[in-house]
Amino acid sequence: MNTVFKKEIEDISASYDLLEDSLENLKNKILQEHIPDCSKNGQVEEIQNALQMFEKVKNHMNELANLKGSYKEIFGDYIIDNDQEEDNEEIEEENEKDIKDVADRTTWKKENENIRIETARPDGSSSYPNIIPIHIFEEIVRTIIDQFVRYNKDYIKTSTISSLLNDKIIQETNYKKSPKTLVYSVIKVLIKENILENKENYKRMYVLRESPEYILKWLESI
Repeated sequence: MNTVFKKEIEDISASYDLLEDSLENLKNKILQEHIPDCSKNGQVEEIQNALQMFEKVKNHMNELANLKGSYKEIFGDYIIDNDQEEDNEEIEEENEKDIKDVADRTTWKKENENIRIETARPDGSSSYPNIIPIHIFEEIVRTIIDQFVRYNKDYIKTSTISSLLNDKIIQETNYKKSPKTLVYSVIKVLIKENILENKENYKRMYVLRESPEYILKWLESI
């Protein structure tokens, strides 16, 4: 197949990821918010309806996972698979039990038109830097805010933000094969600055600690 279609194929793959995240968000909202609220109010029938919807969402997610798997089997050679990238920082996010510890080992500063982010390894032997153009750093932060404000998300994931900004990161930075790495490095800064925190009992999901207005003012002050 001609690689002229590569971008479109990757865009469709990213759309699968976004749909997967949205369904996960809906599932969690039903289970963690709507059903407990109905239980407090004694709305038995509404709880039954919510449980039926919960099962439908789960079934649809299973169908989507199969469809996504089939799509990757067909077009896998043309897709940048973030989950398979051999990048130490992405492996860290997968394995790290305490993201706050990672953030504590992270330092950052503005250098000319870039943001330099460095994270020391747990044994202190060395650190790995990420150099991000400041306009990309700002774009990532604004995209995160947008997910909470415009789309009313309860949490964000690194993969969601990297999917949304995949083309921009590839075109305007040196992270051609690892947009997810760059997004994760920004998330570490936001956790260090007490703007985001890990969603309780969930790995790789992050929730707001500060208001969008506060974050925008913080961003302007950099």
